[in-house]
Amino acid sequence: GQAGVSLPHYSGAQYAMTTRISASQLQPGDLVFWGGGGSAHVAIYMGNNQLVHAFGSQVDVTELDGWWMTPSGYGRLNL
Repeated sequence: GQAGVSLPHYSGAQYAMTTRISASQLQPGDLVFWGGGGSAHVAIYMGNNQLVHAFGSQVDVTELDGWWMTPSGYGRLNL
């Protein structure tokens, strides 16, 4: 909110409001989704194969490659 961006809480709604991009187009700040329509999880791409994401109150930085399962899609916010 402080940066002037507002996103809904539900990852599926975030998926719906982003423009689809390919993995090769990922830039820092793009969103990475898991599950049909982004319904299972979302993370923010930080660059250099790194993601930041939260589970409840725990925030982690992990590698994109090899974390959990293959992402279902990638999205970019049009600001």
